[in-house]
Amino acid sequence: MNEDLIHQRFNEAKQIGCNFAAMRLPKSNDAYYFYASEAPKMQRVEHQQALDRPLFFCSPYGAGDKAYTFISDAVYKNNSCIFGQLPAAQNTSDSFFKEALNQNFYANQTAYTHYVDNIVSNIKSDKFDKVVAARCEQTDFKGELDAAQLFIDAVTKYPDAAVYFFKINDVGCWIGATPEKLLSVTNNNIETVALAGTIPADGNVAWTDKEHDEQGMIEFFIGNILKQHGFKRYTLSDVETITAGDVSHLRSIFNAKLTPDLLKTKLHKILGDLNPTPAVCGLPQFEASLFIAENEKMERRFYSGFIGMQWPSNNLELFVNLRCAELFRNNALLYAGAGITKGSSADKEWEETQRKLNTVKSLFKD
Repeated sequence: MNEDLIHQRFNEAKQIGCNFAAMRLPKSNDAYYFYASEAPKMQRVEHQQALDRPLFFCSPYGAGDKAYTFISDAVYKNNSCIFGQLPAAQNTSDSFFKEALNQNFYANQTAYTHYVDNIVSNIKSDKFDKVVAARCEQTDFKGELDAAQLFIDAVTKYPDAAVYFFKINDVGCWIGATPEKLLSVTNNNIETVALAGTIPADGNVAWTDKEHDEQGMIEFFIGNILKQHGFKRYTLSDVETITAGDVSHLRSIFNAKLTPDLLKTKLHKILGDLNPTPAVCGLPQFEASLFIAENEKMERRFYSGFIGMQWPSNNLELFVNLRCAELFRNNALLYAGAGITKGSSADKEWEETQRKLNTVKSLFKD
């Protein structure tokens, strides 16, 4: 990718002072840039028959089918303006980043392993099948980070991930590189994935029944949702291993064909039922969500929500927001989680989250 062009796009947004987002899809050399003078609003993500411009979405954890939606003044694909024109300058700043006024709860190893042990105890009492335990960690950096360079480094390091950066004025500034598709629509075909299980990507550890069971739970959950929405015919791929940074996961892919009319009425309902997926929440979905709300202490914010884009062709790409960081002027908060089942070891789950945090932390090294 053209690094000078990326710096130009980011500098334009900084000079204008508008809301801004950039995204590169997996295995692609194209980057999209969204410039919005109006603050993005939370609204339903749905299949729209008459979409006049590409849209960017970023959704906080637990928001169902709703997301902050960029109704952009201008959208660029690489160096080509594919919609509108750049907005007039607003309150300009020399930085995308603000002071870290909004801190979060940092669970040290003792607090996190206690949390995991509590989950395992509840699972053994048949209250849940799985709960995802998340945490965040602060990392410092020297001086003023270059947002464009962070995006370039993420795109370079993680070619198979969906890479994004966004800044919403008065909401926050985030970057991430996520391997997990939530939902996509291409030519009236819906695709979603069951992704779970984590081992180091160095090849020294083999998959066990614990990871296969975890992935199987998510397959069962997604299959039930498709059946509940009337999909009697869908395809499911074999389970495969994918690698994202320092870790590998198990993944299988669902595909289902819809008519345009069904897409219009069903898409947001399917999204609302899928999100949050068991890969970031747990099973049963409602009970796991309630337990997380009562016990996790940390605010997930945009971590384990979703990000994505939609085009006037009505094609849609949404990804679960994993491997991400919340950015401030002199530090960043890194977010990660681990799926806890009855076979989980608290110390190993701590190590798993550390490997996931390291995927993003590598962007902040000198």
